[in-house]
Amino acid sequence: MQQVAQSNLKGSIRLGNYLRRLRAGYGYSLRRVEERARAEGGEIDNSQLSRYEKGICYPSFDKLRVLASVFNVPVQAFSDVVDLEAFEDLKPKGGDSSSLLEEGQQAMKSGETALAFACYERALELLEESADAPDRDEMVARTRLSLALALHRLGKLSLSEQELRSALRVSDSMDGSLRVQAVLNLANVHADQGDLFLAEMEAERAYNFARAEKLDLMVARSLHTLARVLADQGQNGNAIERYRESADIYERCGEAYEAVRIRLNIGGCYVSMGKTREGIRLLRSALLESRSRGYRRQQARAWSYLGEAYFKTSDFQRSGKCLRESDALSGVPDKYIDLMFVNAYYDWKMAGESGNPTREKIAFGRLKALRSGLERKFPEVEAFDAHMERGRSDA
Repeated sequence: MQQVAQSNLKGSIRLGNYLRRLRAGYGYSLRRVEERARAEGGEIDNSQLSRYEKGICYPSFDKLRVLASVFNVPVQAFSDVVDLEAFEDLKPKGGDSSSLLEEGQQAMKSGETALAFACYERALELLEESADAPDRDEMVARTRLSLALALHRLGKLSLSEQELRSALRVSDSMDGSLRVQAVLNLANVHADQGDLFLAEMEAERAYNFARAEKLDLMVARSLHTLARVLADQGQNGNAIERYRESADIYERCGEAYEAVRIRLNIGGCYVSMGKTREGIRLLRSALLESRSRGYRRQQARAWSYLGEAYFKTSDFQRSGKCLRESDALSGVPDKYIDLMFVNAYYDWKMAGESGNPTREKIAFGRLKALRSGLERKFPEVEAFDAHMERGRSDA
């Protein structure tokens, strides 16, 4: 929340628009929000809220907590909204909604998630301005799903979930393929939030629908998500089977990008199972393909996975080299905070095991800084959080 707390003099137009949309979604007047705030134990008069919505000033953190309760959203969502202002200058000046959607999809594949977000957001703005455009409802649904995926990749899980739920509320305007995609994206958000039970239920529902409707690509994506949930549950053998089923269908559908992601995931499963040599072979193969196709995020993931694999074999020299390669790809132009956190985590562990307190302290500082902007949960995050909790208990 640092950006939100920096100034009470200058507000945020983006945050103001977000607050206005939340209020409109509930059908509340400014006066009604004032009443609801009082019921939540806070004081926000209607003139204050009007200034927030116009971007004249920021709410204090206490006011944001009250607004979060009124609108039933996490406080983190407000910080995420303000963070997205950094991408405003990336919005294309020209183009129509269809071309912007395609540009966004290409940016996602090349790992330029911030640019993809900006393209999708601009496409949505154009669609909202053209109420009479042909196939508008389907295009809006498709663009919202793409926007939700970009938000997910940027680590803005709460905002991604809100976009997906907005899309699903008007699911009658979607074809079957889009409905399955929305449910699967929601499953992945819940998995990243640590709710594997709900993620598995949603993925199974999507898989059954896709199979019944003979939507091959959606069957592959459903299997992909189910495999991911199984891997997160520690069922790596079952996960590999599902990943391979998914990869076969991706290959038939010509989805090279997704097929590379699958091979990385399978390599990671082998490493987790202790079959490190096979895991490294698969990861290096996927790395070469990612590089040849220009898939920057997948290259960064491959290097990060390799760093973890070499760490587990106590080959700290190779591990460190791989983690540095991943960091170089993860830092610019977009920041892959999840990968940067993993890289810092294994650097921290290696420094500790090598008896290098200076490097250990630097890596620990990086972890603390990165953790504050990370909503996603995975083993390295949970291990670091547990370490922090033990430190607080000992103190």
